[in-house]
Amino acid sequence: MLKNMKLAAALAVLPAFLTLAAPAIGEDDAGTLVKKAVDNLPKVPVQATLKLTPPLGDPREVKLNSKMVEGRRASYLEVTQPEALQGIRFLFLEKPGAESEQYMKIAMAPNAVKVSGQVRRNPFLESTFYVSDMVEPIVSNYTYEFVGDGGIGGRAVKQVKATPKNPADEIYGSMLISIDPKDLIVLKREFSDKDGKPFKEWSVDVVEEVDGILTIRDQRMKNLKDNTESRLETVEIEYNGNIPDTTFSPAHLRR
Repeated sequence: MLKNMKLAAALAVLPAFLTLAAPAIGEDDAGTLVKKAVDNLPKVPVQATLKLTPPLGDPREVKLNSKMVEGRRASYLEVTQPEALQGIRFLFLEKPGAESEQYMKIAMAPNAVKVSGQVRRNPFLESTFYVSDMVEPIVSNYTYEFVGDGGIGGRAVKQVKATPKNPADEIYGSMLISIDPKDLIVLKREFSDKDGKPFKEWSVDVVEEVDGILTIRDQRMKNLKDNTESRLETVEIEYNGNIPDTTFSPAHLRR
């Protein structure tokens, strides 16, 4: 079952889903702007229902719980539809300035598995998202430079090129990040492979304000090499709910 689904363990706390409005900022260097956008992610508890549509097969419904636990962001995801995938669970534990811990459990397995290395490069629930795309990269692992300005969906953006300091440790060769410097929202990421060729493109389609928080409701990830695409929608979302800290433990995955 695991082989057929090509599951991987890799939304940060799922930073792609949510981003918090903020006051305008002055001129920053590129690295500072990226760090502000990462630091600006919501720190309140989040409960959401997500709809992930892969290139092939039925859409996946995923329940998300996320909050700050002991100063770090934790995210728990459980697949509820389709029936064949029910019981697949993921746990992402962010560590500021260090690699995140990532766990996965499938319905028939007795234990949760801590995943790392090559597994992070596999498709997340058969989509064009990798597991590594579901967590925020470590800001200090890259160098940054401004490479242009532009506009996306009526918003002015700064374009920042992110180059890994240790390319062998990263999945992508580089990233071109488009950031709205006023609201500190990442609206687009363009990924190159290790040879510098266009590889994948993540983009935002819909941003809405929910409880005073600018929330990404609709996003896409395109694989430019095989011309496939996945869509990720935030169908329902609630902020500031009561989520027990025990939700974010490997033991909870095994329940």
